[in-house]
Amino acid sequence: MKTPDDMATEDLLAPPLPADMVVATQRATARLVGALFIVATVTSIIGGSLLLPLDDPNYLNEVAAHEGQIILGVLLEFILALSVIGIAALLLPVLKPHGEGMAVGYVAVRTLEATFILMASTTALVVLALSQDWGSAGGVGMEPVGSALLSAREWTYFVGTLLMFGVSAVILNALLYRSRLVPVWLSLLGLVGGLLLVTSAVVEMFAYGVDAPLALQLLGAAPIALQEMILAVLLIWKGFATPSFELKHGRTV
Repeated sequence: MKTPDDMATEDLLAPPLPADMVVATQRATARLVGALFIVATVTSIIGGSLLLPLDDPNYLNEVAAHEGQIILGVLLEFILALSVIGIAALLLPVLKPHGEGMAVGYVAVRTLEATFILMASTTALVVLALSQDWGSAGGVGMEPVGSALLSAREWTYFVGTLLMFGVSAVILNALLYRSRLVPVWLSLLGLVGGLLLVTSAVVEMFAYGVDAPLALQLLGAAPIALQEMILAVLLIWKGFATPSFELKHGRTV
């Protein structure tokens, strides 16, 4: 029976992976990450649009009248959350050689982001269920509960898609800048965009709650949104600038 030391020795003596295999693996990872960035953006925009009945003053009636639309919007937000987790998981082995602590931190923050999104989406489903009982219960006691649920959804979605996303963008682009896996100007744009998003989110939180003026929201979100789409296209088209997968024998090709 082999001891852990024996297995570790065999692992060190194992032949290195061919360089072309490492490059091909990283190329495939880059394409998938780029595609997931686009999926996350599309599902966020369309999902949010489909859930607009939640913002109507007469939201209980509106949500009940658009049941299918609400369910589809929630489904898209579930896909958004899974895309966020997928991006983080795929990028971990790429980023880890350039800063293990920051790479793990990136995964942790994106996992929190996905968790907040799932909480917000689940709350929307609860509001939908509440709206279906609106007529039969005569509306007694429904509105305060519904308002509390909507407030919880707004804050969890706000924290997830703005604050957590902004922090993750700062971490990611700091690692991309350090590693030179993408052009320097693109990682710098991401750093500025991430910091701007975090700053605007904090200002919105303390000055406006979740009802900030549209101009402020666009100012905070536009730069990082543009950078993320450029990054997605670059990853699909060219991949990362250099291979960075750490091989199991302890060297990087």
